[in-house]
Amino acid sequence: MLLSKQELKLKLSKPLPGIHSHLKMAPEHRAEQLMSYDDGFKEAKIGAVLILFYHENDDLKMIVIRRSNYVGIHAGQIAFPGGRYEEEDKNVMTTALREIEEEIGITKDKIEIIGQLSDIYIPPSNFLISVFVGYLDEKPMYKIEELEVEEVIEVPFGDFFKPHLIKEKEFFVSSLNASSKAPYFDVTNAEIWGASAMVISELLDLIN
Repeated sequence: MLLSKQELKLKLSKPLPGIHSHLKMAPEHRAEQLMSYDDGFKEAKIGAVLILFYHENDDLKMIVIRRSNYVGIHAGQIAFPGGRYEEEDKNVMTTALREIEEEIGITKDKIEIIGQLSDIYIPPSNFLISVFVGYLDEKPMYKIEELEVEEVIEVPFGDFFKPHLIKEKEFFVSSLNASSKAPYFDVTNAEIWGASAMVISELLDLIN
């Protein structure tokens, strides 16, 4: 996709659509939860994720990870690098940068933070997640923490703008112990759904 770092940075400076974008890619059960929460975030744990971009041969790539099959409600899912805020973190942006280094080995000195999206609440784990957008000047080298990350997937960002790659099916939701119908992005041998798809939806709306 022919979108430069500066163009991306400019798009991210626009007002954030938030929940209106999130709802477009929300699973059925999440849409109901989102519409019913008011002050439900006050007791939430705090965390952060980082959407990281780089250019390769004039193609804009986005980095996502597949979570390892550890015992947990998000095992095996496609996600952005990130995790829980720790006391030693200066702020949630520090959390996002620390987590991406711990999980896939990209150090903060190589990353330029170019924007921030709306926070998103994750009911199953009771996390309120801050979402940052970063940029790398070169293709990264990875050092994967295998206990947490099964693989890194580099997605051509232009794929998200192809309407035929937005599909819908039933996904098993461990927190419900049941299946729920959800839209998803069927890209690069990865099915991106749930919170990650909702975050991408806001990013696409900003760029469009």
